[in-house]
Amino acid sequence: MSEIMGHLKKMEEVAASSEDVTAELEGWERVLQFQGEGVDPFYITIKDNKLTVSEGTHDSPDLTMEANYETMLGMLTGEVDATSAYMSGDLKVIGALPDAVKFRTVIEIIRDEME
Repeated sequence: MSEIMGHLKKMEEVAASSEDVTAELEGWERVLQFQGEGVDPFYITIKDNKLTVSEGTHDSPDLTMEANYETMLGMLTGEVDATSAYMSGDLKVIGALPDAVKFRTVIEIIRDEME
């Protein structure tokens, strides 16, 4: 299991037990695809106020984020600011930007609860 997937599984566990994450996800249903150089593709399904991580490629994601391994891991751990990565071209977003911003908020809540 890659370091990214290991981190994602921990985030998934925290999200499942967090009232703050549940509240943030309420009414939001999306499939977010993640891929890029050195990144084993994965996607996150947000449905019924839950966040589920899956390996592989989804047939019809609502949003796709592309970044190299270092940038992707850094965004998940908080070492890389997603907005800065996007502005510098290190992160490419295909789909609605507000969904990417909302996802950033969700992972910030999860990271706060992991500390």
